Amino acid sequence: MKATVTQIYDIINEIAPFEKAEAWDNVGLLAGSMKNEVTGILCALDFTEEVLLEAERLGANLIVTHHPILFAPRKRLTEDDYEGRVLCSLIRKNISLIAAHTNYDVASGGVNDILASALGLTNIRMVESDEDSILRIGDIEPIRLSDFRDKVSSILKDVVRMYGDGEKIIKTVAVCGGSGGEYAPIAYNSGADVYVTGEMRYHDSLNFALEGHASLHAGHDATERIAIKPLSHGLQNRINELKYNLTVFLFNNMGVEQ
Repeated sequence: MKATVTQIYDIINEIAPFEKAEAWDNVGLLAGSMKNEVTGILCALDFTEEVLLEAERLGANLIVTHHPILFAPRKRLTEDDYEGRVLCSLIRKNISLIAAHTNYDVASGGVNDILASALGLTNIRMVESDEDSILRIGDIEPIRLSDFRDKVSSILKDVVRMYGDGEKIIKTVAVCGGSGGEYAPIAYNSGADVYVTGEMRYHDSLNFALEGHASLHAGHDATERIAIKPLSHGLQNRINELKYNLTVFLFNNMGVEQ
């Protein structure tokens, strides 16, 4: 059975409801038409020229990314800058683009649940606050901060910066993929021994460390890329349940896979 962009959009909305996105975010259908029949889907962390070329090669006319484009308003759509150039190419090739960003971050089973599970946390729960429910916190077997840093680096396959006493024993971990510096106070107030996020401001990290807190900066892309494969698999599973004749491909830093 064939599917339209609207029907794939509805599946993504089931996985990560678009209404949960932050007000400043730019999610949903960013280019193309809801009425287009979908021939294939390519999931990626970012929309780049390389991703667009791979979609075309695969015969996939729908790209689903985590990070959106068009954050800044545009008065002209020209090919004189990178974003304008790839957007014009996207339109010429009649390929649609959907972004699931902060809605996928906070969704149950989304970015931060996936990150927490990947790091081996147990008893994972949502950290409630007046601002958001983006943070996850969980427990681990007692481990030195420096050893936990090495473990996170091995799991995410990236360099991890450590702030805090490497001999400190860690039992409770809070996580937030991407740029989560603003949520550090909430993480510490919730009892986290260490806060794992993609990136934080240097002086904030240093000040928290001087106050006895610990943080690990594991890379913006590394802390979120880990969630793209589960997104593609969840999308494919739901497509199969609905008997749509579609293949979901995954673009990562190692190439393309199903």
